[in-house]
Amino acid sequence: MRYRTAGILSAILVVVNVGMFSLRAAVWAVFLPLEQAAQGVDPPTYEKILLVAADFCDIWKWIVAVLTPPIVVALFIIAAFTGVARAHKLTTGAPSPTSPPPAL
Repeated sequence: MRYRTAGILSAILVVVNVGMFSLRAAVWAVFLPLEQAAQGVDPPTYEKILLVAADFCDIWKWIVAVLTPPIVVALFIIAAFTGVARAHKLTTGAPSPTSPPPAL
């Protein structure tokens, strides 16, 4: 794995984590389900689905937040070790031939 790949995967993980933290606030700010429930209005299906997704993110966001730093560190450690192995493989390479190639 290269450092660029580790960086991209880390950025994606952080963006997903930030999205999980902000989804619940955004959904509740837009739809205001408590006011609708007080008025006796049944929310549409898409709104129910978004509320369930917001509840899911609310439950799992802390687990993802705790796991994000160790995963990011592990990705960069893997990138460091595979980079060293790749560099070693390039420097050792194939031995040069000791005799000239046969004439055709």
